Amino acid sequence: MVEVMDVYFPSRKDLLFVLMYGGTIGSIVLLYLFGGEAAGWQLITYKSVPGYLLSAGIIGILSWIWFTTGYKINAGILHIRFGPMRKKIRIEDIHKVEKRNSPFATPALAVRRLEIHSSDHAITHISPKDEKAFLRLLQRNNPGIDISRTLREAGT
Repeated sequence: MVEVMDVYFPSRKDLLFVLMYGGTIGSIVLLYLFGGEAAGWQLITYKSVPGYLLSAGIIGILSWIWFTTGYKINAGILHIRFGPMRKKIRIEDIHKVEKRNSPFATPALAVRRLEIHSSDHAITHISPKDEKAFLRLLQRNNPGIDISRTLREAGT
């Protein structure tokens, strides 16, 4: 039974990712505030038009990812958003959800993640802030999803 709903789950944000994203943005800002003149034969310096564009692009993409990463369940589809990247998974195609720890690049801003296994043999990692409610809602949309061990580990 597919429920028509529109529930949004923002991504959990770990200190590691706060330091990575904030450190990169902070370093760029500090470079512009306190950096000296470039020495040598650089093609792009931070105080040139290409340097300004590159820096603004990096800050823009990192901010976009930081503020928009989240997961929405609507009409039987899990919508995953990670900045400019988007992915859809039909909830009826999900057969298993497990807990994983991984710092690698995925649509998640936390090391502690949920690993979603779907019928096309795809594995997607996400990190909803409210894991328990997310898992319950997934199982309500597809009672066949194997999440019993994951729910026990989440303490429900």
